[in-house]
Amino acid sequence: MRGILSIASAGLVLVACGPKPDGRGNGDPDASGNGDPDAMNTTGSDGDASCGAQQSDIGVVSLGDPPDLLVVLDRSGSMAQPPMSFPPTFTPKWNIMRDGLVGVVTSRQAQIKFGLLEFPSDDLCAADANPEVAIALNAAGQFSGYFGGRNPGGNTPAQISLTSALAYYNSIPVNSAGRYVLFATDGLPNCGGPMQDQASNAETVAAVTGLFNAGIPTFVLGFGTFGLPAGVLNDAAVAGGRPKAGSTKFYEANNSAELDAALAAIAGGVVVPSCTFALASAPPDPNNVTVTVNGQVVPRSPSHTDGWDYFPDAMSITFFGSYCATIQMGAMTEVKFVYGCPGPVIN
Repeated sequence: MRGILSIASAGLVLVACGPKPDGRGNGDPDASGNGDPDAMNTTGSDGDASCGAQQSDIGVVSLGDPPDLLVVLDRSGSMAQPPMSFPPTFTPKWNIMRDGLVGVVTSRQAQIKFGLLEFPSDDLCAADANPEVAIALNAAGQFSGYFGGRNPGGNTPAQISLTSALAYYNSIPVNSAGRYVLFATDGLPNCGGPMQDQASNAETVAAVTGLFNAGIPTFVLGFGTFGLPAGVLNDAAVAGGRPKAGSTKFYEANNSAELDAALAAIAGGVVVPSCTFALASAPPDPNNVTVTVNGQVVPRSPSHTDGWDYFPDAMSITFFGSYCATIQMGAMTEVKFVYGCPGPVIN
């Protein structure tokens, strides 16, 4: 079943316009300024000064399928401490993480199926096999409920929960829109045996590698990790297939603003924009419109090769070919759909 992605979240704008109050539109040679009503059809530009003069958001949604994102969350005892940040704060990392996660889930819950799996599940080294919040749309309430009754405590058995994450994903249907893990921790893994750090580090990277080999990339988020050795988190980020550029491969945050920015970037990184947009209202003349992407006129393509067309119905527009590829790469920042402004048609 296709999910709904808010157009505001995708950073796109769809606008409609009509003739000025004097009634002159782009089909009026007197309004065109050059006496040639066909000139705009050949250029594909707005041409008429009245075209686009009245713009309003008609409200559209992107019909993209929502991917899965399972948060594997550190609730070890150190999360009760404030992060080392400047300016200093006395707010515990747990509270900041709570607010950040609930915020991003609330803003993205219609676009991403969120779930949550904590570690440890006791105040020592255990970790549950099943998530505290099952992967689903509209999970903000479940996330809020989880944090409402949970506090930090225990060690950092990250490797156990990451292994459980794979087992959980294997127990539910595969989401063809994507399956991801967000591994969020404030420290280094332990609970791995006599040589705790070495064993736990290797097991953590191995667990992330296992997820990646199963088609489940992992984003690594270090919150309040300033001053800690970055080795295992860098290694896990690389093994997870979603490393950041630069020497620090994981997403590192040491205050609430940095955490919010990291969570927003990660959430945005799992949503592949759809090439299909639903119209909230039908254009007065479906054949008298101009569509632009980043200010560039997009040709209408009835053959569905390279351009846009009404598809799969008259209340939806879909981009094809290079234009769809541009959207899916996230290189598109603005779409405009202008009524009363004819654009070029290619076959």
